[in-house]
Amino acid sequence: MRPLLPLLLLALTVPPLLHSDALPLIEVWIEDAAARQVALSEELMAYLSENGTLVVISGHGRSSVEVGEGRLLAGREVFLQKGDTLYLITPAGLERIMDCGGCSFYPYSRDRIAVVDSKGLLLLVNGERRRLSVKGTIRWSDDGRRLSMISGDELLVINASGSILWRKDLNTQLFDAEPDGLTYVCMKGCEVYAINDRSYVAWTNRLCRCCIPGRLDRSGDHLLVLVQGKELAVLNASDGRRVQSLELQGYEVDAIPGIVTVRDGDGRIHLLVDASRIRLKGESAGALFSWDVPRWLRFGELVLKHSRGSETVPVGIDSFVPIPGHGDTNVTLKGISGEASLKLVVRVKPLNATATPFGDVYVSGDGDLEIEVDGRRYAPPARVDTGWLPTYSVRVYNHGVPVAELTSINAKFLLLSLALLVSGILLWRFRSRSSNAEESHG
Repeated sequence: MRPLLPLLLLALTVPPLLHSDALPLIEVWIEDAAARQVALSEELMAYLSENGTLVVISGHGRSSVEVGEGRLLAGREVFLQKGDTLYLITPAGLERIMDCGGCSFYPYSRDRIAVVDSKGLLLLVNGERRRLSVKGTIRWSDDGRRLSMISGDELLVINASGSILWRKDLNTQLFDAEPDGLTYVCMKGCEVYAINDRSYVAWTNRLCRCCIPGRLDRSGDHLLVLVQGKELAVLNASDGRRVQSLELQGYEVDAIPGIVTVRDGDGRIHLLVDASRIRLKGESAGALFSWDVPRWLRFGELVLKHSRGSETVPVGIDSFVPIPGHGDTNVTLKGISGEASLKLVVRVKPLNATATPFGDVYVSGDGDLEIEVDGRRYAPPARVDTGWLPTYSVRVYNHGVPVAELTSINAKFLLLSLALLVSGILLWRFRSRSSNAEESHG
């Protein structure tokens, strides 16, 4: 048997990814989009370019429409405010939701919309209307049950029914707020406060001594703090502990669980994936990669490096990656920028393959195994057509990727050769007897 790749490999499951303190966001894609806004949902990603083109990337592909001036808004779905009209962005195009003169829309979904107008805040929730005489910048919680409002130096938290849960004057400039179980606020001086439901401070973290505006978002259990033009800090949302820093010169951040986009000052869109969204399953002669990401995310790549080389793995697509090695193998997952990486130790698994002279091929191991002989594919074990050459070769595949080759003596060739030899001997003896008989008659 001649190995195309060593036949021992990788046995790893998700926990090291999920429980790593680093838990990095890995950058997998950069688009030079000249974007001025970007927004995400589970169904699509949309960005608005400097020339007024709205680009939508969904499971149906990429589409674009000229909209001119507009404002992207992300809740459970993605919306566009163009003038006095609010549109829902869908993979099929723009769906008109409502009109309101002189209004600023803050939608969560088509049935949960906050509107700020000259009279204050109007909440439209499941067909019911509630008016509050407060004004400011709105953010909805991830579950749509509450919203935060920044009004000057004051932070308010309001439930979806229109009741003010609490309000707090923080006596400083407020840049952004993100409401959830805790409500997070980024203030002047790059200081982040987390405030509980009784309006008490649960934790604080002063990221740096600066007055650069900060932007907030959440992705799963992590709070993203974008210090504009400087870095993206990833904090543990429950205690404020910094778990990662990325030197992204960003000015806007948007996230859904596991996926983060950052728009930089040149309009490039940086797309990052939480490493916990990557699934690795050790199988014979390699590792199967799969992804827990939305269906629209079928672009970008990361690189798996090991001691003997590297393989590129496309995002969002199941991929089998062969990795040579015996026993424990060190591997590193890297994004396209190489700034963040994840180091893992994986254990090898065996692949056993044999081929007999009579065309019986046996393969045992883990995965989706196939064999190929002379261009024909078989599911093992199989009796294959060996042809008539002295030897025949078998190629073994796992998930469509070649992982081993072996060669066997071909019994059909031996039998054919023996038959030809016997036939030759018999023919020679027959001719010899015929010749002798002719001579005796002569």
